[in-house]
Amino acid sequence: MIGKTFTNRRLSLWLAAVLSVNAVFLAFLIFGDFGKGHDRKMIKTKEPLLIEGPNSDENNYVLPLGTTLYLDKRFPEGHDRYVVYLNHKGAIAHEDVAMKPEYGGSFIDPLWLANVNEETLKEIFKRFPLSKTDVAAAIKANEITKDDLADILRSMPD
Repeated sequence: MIGKTFTNRRLSLWLAAVLSVNAVFLAFLIFGDFGKGHDRKMIKTKEPLLIEGPNSDENNYVLPLGTTLYLDKRFPEGHDRYVVYLNHKGAIAHEDVAMKPEYGGSFIDPLWLANVNEETLKEIFKRFPLSKTDVAAAIKANEITKDDLADILRSMPD
């Protein structure tokens, strides 16, 4: 009888230990996922940003102002990687990316963002020149007054 009680007590201790380990593991899984979405730094853009085309395809695309970016990683080289979440309805024309051993279980292929500055605009307008109608439409869309336009023209070199 004493041997049986000792065995039952030992079994109960092992069972309690296994249940405790499972409870800790489950708590880690549940609460670990909650923290991931809330500890990322978020920023909201105040101006449009240029997106470099994939594989340097010579095209620039625009990320609109007011887009929320989530900081993913800071690199010692001096640049940061951000995540953007997008919603989409319908099917996306795509090709599957096969997971290769050299990816180490994760494939990240980021594009580059750049601020729009005067030099960038000059380069874009060399590739896509604007007509007088285009300039007039842009001025009207941005609610630039005649006085503003006169100031711009006066500031230009002859």
